[in-house]
Amino acid sequence: MLVVVAGGLVRMTGSGMGCPDWPKCFGQYIPPTNISQLPVNYKTIYAEKRKKKIARFADLLDNIGLTQQASELRNDDTILFEQNFSAFNTWTEFINRLIGAISGFLVLGVFLCSWAYVKNKKWLIFLCGIQLILLAFQAWMGAMTVATNLTPWVLSIHMITAIVLIALQIKIIRVARGEAARTILTNSYFFKGLLYFGIAISTIQILAGTDVRQLIDGLHGHVSRENWIVSLGSNWFFHRSFALAVLAINAGLFIVNSKRNMRLTEVNWLMAIVFLEALAGMGMAYFAVPAILQPIHLVLAIVMIAIQFHLTHKINCTKKS
Repeated sequence: MLVVVAGGLVRMTGSGMGCPDWPKCFGQYIPPTNISQLPVNYKTIYAEKRKKKIARFADLLDNIGLTQQASELRNDDTILFEQNFSAFNTWTEFINRLIGAISGFLVLGVFLCSWAYVKNKKWLIFLCGIQLILLAFQAWMGAMTVATNLTPWVLSIHMITAIVLIALQIKIIRVARGEAARTILTNSYFFKGLLYFGIAISTIQILAGTDVRQLIDGLHGHVSRENWIVSLGSNWFFHRSFALAVLAINAGLFIVNSKRNMRLTEVNWLMAIVFLEALAGMGMAYFAVPAILQPIHLVLAIVMIAIQFHLTHKINCTKKS
């Protein structure tokens, strides 16, 4: 979750390209604090490096059949743009990467520790291994996000992977604790079906929000903050309208939980998070996208879907005998 918060702060401050290369930052393990520490032509240098990385990435996309995406990357000169050096943006992005690296070492430690259960919990070792592989893929996608200058579809894959990692970590915790679903519900197939549908809708909404956030990044510096929302077009209207579906589904879970006396306190927390998420979204829409609300909006969305994943492990449907 700390990685998500750090990523949200990076987006809030516009620091996503604070380090133009990866895994180093301006070719250094400890990034510079002043432009005097960089070559005069640093923009040209890192634009050329970016161009080579994009070429390799495009070749990979061609090899796996994504020829259209590869062509778009090769022909989009805007992704070679290098922003002016800012010590604040550079160190914000660097700290984000540092938190990500710590997360990586922790995941590696969890995988190594899981081998202590090789005799009775081989499933746990498998899940921890998948988590390690997925995190390595996420790190690589982070590198490609930088290389492609925050290209929207690359960002979307980056976000989807983060959601899958959260779901996987919740599963690992449940398996490690050795707990079966603690709540046995009779004829609760409707509730569980609605829950899974809610997860799907929440994922779509988060991806739509990622797309809207990318569009806002493009408006930054060209359009006044007060006019950002009206300049977003159909992407914003889709995101706003889909929020009603998220609210309706989670409200449905809340109503079913109350009427059937299911006593799932997590559903109450879920409804509270969704309500706060809606308020944060309205705050951004009506108050010119305050910077402080951007990471709050993202974190609430991740907490929402994490609670939904957690609930799937608490419910065991049975039929009346």
